[in-house]
Amino acid sequence: MSDSRIKRRTFVTGVGAVAGAAALTGDSLLGVKEAHAASSKVYSAHSSKMVTGTTESTVQEAWVQAGVDACVKAMTGQSDVGKAWEAIFSGVTLSKKIAIKINCLNTSVHPQLATVKALVVGMTKMLGGKYPASNISLFDNNLWTKGKVQSCYGASNLDALGIAHGEDNYNGAAVTIGGTKMYMSKYLSDAAYGVSLAKMSPHQYYAGGLSGVIKNMMGAVSTSTSTYKAKKTGKGFHDGSPYTAFCDLFKGYCKAHLQLHIVDMLFACRHENEKGWSKVVNRITMGADPCAVDAYNVDAINALKMNVNKAVTKAVPSALASCGIGNASYTLVEPAVTLGGGTPATSRDDLDAELRDRRSGKAADSDVRALLKKYRGGK
Repeated sequence: MSDSRIKRRTFVTGVGAVAGAAALTGDSLLGVKEAHAASSKVYSAHSSKMVTGTTESTVQEAWVQAGVDACVKAMTGQSDVGKAWEAIFSGVTLSKKIAIKINCLNTSVHPQLATVKALVVGMTKMLGGKYPASNISLFDNNLWTKGKVQSCYGASNLDALGIAHGEDNYNGAAVTIGGTKMYMSKYLSDAAYGVSLAKMSPHQYYAGGLSGVIKNMMGAVSTSTSTYKAKKTGKGFHDGSPYTAFCDLFKGYCKAHLQLHIVDMLFACRHENEKGWSKVVNRITMGADPCAVDAYNVDAINALKMNVNKAVTKAVPSALASCGIGNASYTLVEPAVTLGGGTPATSRDDLDAELRDRRSGKAADSDVRALLKKYRGGK
């Protein structure tokens, strides 16, 4: 959205409609919003200050932290970050563990270290700041790249956070997927709570073009207990409709064991094997419903024209929704991002009311612009 005017179509979009790439990078307020009688909320925090250039070295950790904090507080209605995380991880104690399944298909494209740090910093504020970082794990499989997690983030950086990290073994809980007995990640199986942290990218080979929090979890389960081996035949994860493998995985394990689903949208790439980033998006997106989060992720990818060989569709989140996993319809909530824990000057409801006043002649364009600036934490 330009500073000179605010158009009504920016605020109201139809079912499944996309407000456009500018909406996702912050030039309009709403990004993508679906209006449904029954939908799940997706929380997406944006600030152009999260990334000030085009490379990873220009990621601003303080603003990423503010975006993550804004989302978890909006999700839970808590004003305190520690209390917000406690609400997400209901019943947390000093001994209960949290496992974060990271999405690192190659060492060039992955969620940013700043995002990982923001999660750890927020989580360790639980229980009056006493929750131990050592109870948090960051893991991925070793497909194609041995030592992938350390290669992506640097072992010393992860050690400095005080978290457990590395390649996993798969002698955790057993799950039947497409008629095959498979084994969960030990990190995830040993944890009381799970988080799926994906990057923003389509998958150029996969049916449905899906990449996101749902696909990320196929790397947490293996046909072998000692090393990662994917289910590639029969009803495997790369098969098409009705996506039995993903439905079985989420029905049999992930629905009960994952409390949060996050897409790092600071950058976006055109496919998972790309070296580097195609676009700066400046967003952190999350929610409790994987179907809703990935449905928004699909709309965001398509708005940015990021799809490659395969069209990026909602086939997978819709299939999981039909299996009772969640809801592929979503309502987008965009919390204001401010530094220092400041209270946002205004809310979405305030903005909607101001826009109605503008249409009825009770407010001027300048009034709406000023309120929008306050909503975004501007001065």
